Amino acid sequence: MTSTRSTKPGPRERLLVTATRLFSSDGIRAVGIDRILREAGVAKASLYNTYGSKDELVVAYLRSVGDRDRELWRRRADAAPDARGRVLALFDIVRERVEPAVPGSCHLAAAIEFPSPSSDGERAIRAAVAEQRDWVRGTLRSELAGMGLEDPDNITDLADRLAILHDGAVTATMLGEAATTAVTARSMAQLVLGLVSDPP
Repeated sequence: MTSTRSTKPGPRERLLVTATRLFSSDGIRAVGIDRILREAGVAKASLYNTYGSKDELVVAYLRSVGDRDRELWRRRADAAPDARGRVLALFDIVRERVEPAVPGSCHLAAAIEFPSPSSDGERAIRAAVAEQRDWVRGTLRSELAGMGLEDPDNITDLADRLAILHDGAVTATMLGEAATTAVTARSMAQLVLGLVSDPP
């Protein structure tokens, strides 16, 4: 016998998909729970049974988008010829046309919306933002070490500088300037990497 079970996504998935679409397009604070529930076709009890609160749904959204961004980078990094190429892959994905938003932008937007968290839920949101930003810096440090840099202080300092360039590329892309500033940020990163790795 063939199974007749429905393949319709469950409440948890529908809530996350809907929240991801709305939070990334309209902002977190601007989107109320009632709108999410209505557009997801889910009862309020399901939200509290699956995520517990809107704040926890926001955290799930940020982690889900973070996982997507990491996978985008991994695909680019796997095709890169060396550690330098893997660093530049972080800048390359900023220009990819993907949904729900530019890689890195959802976390920057959340940080702007919650500059001074005042509740446990808001602190959890900022922690999810910090996780993704820590991943970017950790990836940079790891790949810089893979390029042969050995001084931990130099690696950390250079990773911080490249992370600032990366933030600038993401912010510019959020403002609709992907074709200019994001490309310039990548070129600057390439120049910096050349200065530390190419022989004089």
